[in-house]
Amino acid sequence: MIDLKFPPSTKVGKPVPKNAFYKHLEVNAKIKQHFIVDVARIDWLYKLAPSTLNVDDGKTVHEIVVFSVVLKDRDFPDDMFLFIDQNMPRHVVFILEYDNQYKVLLNYKEWKDGQAGQFKIVKTFTTEWLTGEQLNLAIDGRTMDAIYEAMAGQVSGFGTANSEDTKRIVELEAQIAKARREVETLQKQICNERQLNRQMELNGNARNIKKQIALWQNDLQKLKQN
Repeated sequence: MIDLKFPPSTKVGKPVPKNAFYKHLEVNAKIKQHFIVDVARIDWLYKLAPSTLNVDDGKTVHEIVVFSVVLKDRDFPDDMFLFIDQNMPRHVVFILEYDNQYKVLLNYKEWKDGQAGQFKIVKTFTTEWLTGEQLNLAIDGRTMDAIYEAMAGQVSGFGTANSEDTKRIVELEAQIAKARREVETLQKQICNERQLNRQMELNGNARNIKKQIALWQNDLQKLKQN
């Protein structure tokens, strides 16, 4: 079983039946099939909570569970893990395993409906596939909120330690990707345009968007260096 060198007080180390994740929920045939066909085994590795770590409770994060998921195929189904995270009323970290390689998956999320125990997924973060020696996840922080944010910073590669910076990076990356698509569209229009004036107008629009992309990239670099 995977050992992340977490404090012994956090260790659970129990297998979890696959149907435990969906038997009391409305689940479509596709998601259920993923559990049956794509997953070989699920283990509950760790429970991170004030009671197991001797840290303060968080405002939004009260418990982090760490699951090991042994996959039957390297190309894993994202929607299965989204389904778990959207419906599990706690924060989750998945350690995916295939052929002695490991990938950490964290669906960065915020409460959508606290009373119903439902979350909204902000962004899915994953590491590259790692060897056992490379697999590492540190517990850093004095509150559950801080621990979760630090883990998100590790898995995403952002190096962030608070929700404001993490969400801003996600927002900037989305804006940059959208703007690049707009530039590509404009460049295609320029190639197909016969009128010189219109070409110059389109080229000017593309230049302005590229300037904005450069500003966003600068902001992004600063956030990731903090």
